[in-house]
Amino acid sequence: MISTISNDSESLDLGQLGANSSHHFLGPVRGILPIDPNGLDAFNTLDVSPLHDAQTRAVILSYNYTLDHQGLASNVSCIYDTQSPIRFSPIPANTLLVGVNGTCDGLAHVFVNGDPSPTSNSNNTLTFWACKSIPTAGERPFYYIYLRGRVEYAATIGNITCTVSPTQPAIFPVMYQSKTGIFLTKELIGTSEPGKITSLFIARALIGLRSVVLQSQSLQSNQVAESVVTLGGQALRLPPFQKNEAYLPLYAAMIQGILVNQV
Repeated sequence: MISTISNDSESLDLGQLGANSSHHFLGPVRGILPIDPNGLDAFNTLDVSPLHDAQTRAVILSYNYTLDHQGLASNVSCIYDTQSPIRFSPIPANTLLVGVNGTCDGLAHVFVNGDPSPTSNSNNTLTFWACKSIPTAGERPFYYIYLRGRVEYAATIGNITCTVSPTQPAIFPVMYQSKTGIFLTKELIGTSEPGKITSLFIARALIGLRSVVLQSQSLQSNQVAESVVTLGGQALRLPPFQKNEAYLPLYAAMIQGILVNQV
């Protein structure tokens, strides 16, 4: 979400992505775990870089390099909607929980449409569902993500429908600057057909995203929703307790970031 805010200088610590490094990533990560100057355990089959030697680095004032990395080209857009396929149902003898299920009329299911998933029945509950288009021959599916707020969130968030365009592997140049210790992704230079493996990853990532939303729910609020509201209020001066179109790119960026990171 931070990368969507103009003139932003905030960066992501690669340690948050599993690297043993204090280097940072500026802008969208695009599913890339870049190669650190000192090497990363994830890439232990690579030859050791000359920069791995401390004495070599000690006599270099500054340097930069650019490597092509495989990432993911994806696009997510969100709108406020008047309806939602998400349905609620009471859970017998338990008023602290509510059942959540969904329909996919005219679309294909991503999740098994069985027993309702329980979540906290609070005044600020955010729920999640997903469907996908039924692809014709040679076409890749679009995915549709639905967010629906309950009680007070029904007024402040309401129904949000997000469209995830077909996602495919892509090559991005990634530049490293030693003075700042920052990686910066440039525009993609090529894409390839996703194949069955990428489609499988996206489906699994949606299951993971659903878990993120459900497990972010407490008896008071939902951390996913509150993260969007907090950043929107602090960075964009948006009103915190009412719908605003400027919140939608933040929801889209969060969804895109979680999906790409999971893949």
